[in-house]
Amino acid sequence: MRLFRSIVPLLACAAAACSSSVAPRAGVTLLVTNETCSTGVCDSLDVVAFPGVETNTPGGAWEIKLGWSTTPQQCFVLPASAKFLIVGVNDNGSRDTTTISWSDAQRMSLAGLPPNTPVFFANPTTASFVPAAAAGWAISMPSGTLVNSAQPCSAGRGPT
Repeated sequence: MRLFRSIVPLLACAAAACSSSVAPRAGVTLLVTNETCSTGVCDSLDVVAFPGVETNTPGGAWEIKLGWSTTPQQCFVLPASAKFLIVGVNDNGSRDTTTISWSDAQRMSLAGLPPNTPVFFANPTTASFVPAAAAGWAISMPSGTLVNSAQPCSAGRGPT
């Protein structure tokens, strides 16, 4: 357990370095344009966010599932905050839980995954951005690498 305890402060320092001067903002939206659509048929994309406070656990990167994009455009509401729990076991058998917190004032990146892709093998495919820096964002997936600020959209639909 000693190794576990020495890694946690390092992770906390790394998380602090990823913060910004932007205040958290609830209700931030992301408009995803599904590039797989052709002749009215779209492949499904599993839209996944990766908080910038990386955890590097044996189960892979910490991810937040935003949902599926099955239409030419899909609007998602980004979470304002999230928590990741790391449960360790001490030498005496007792449990030791560490909570890592993220807010939309910190960096995140995205990926649009095809169906049946194990998320624990997934990595971000976009540059990181700070969701709270704008009320809305937009990206084309799966090839897009930059998330651009945009007008807010309505959950489940396109721009408002």
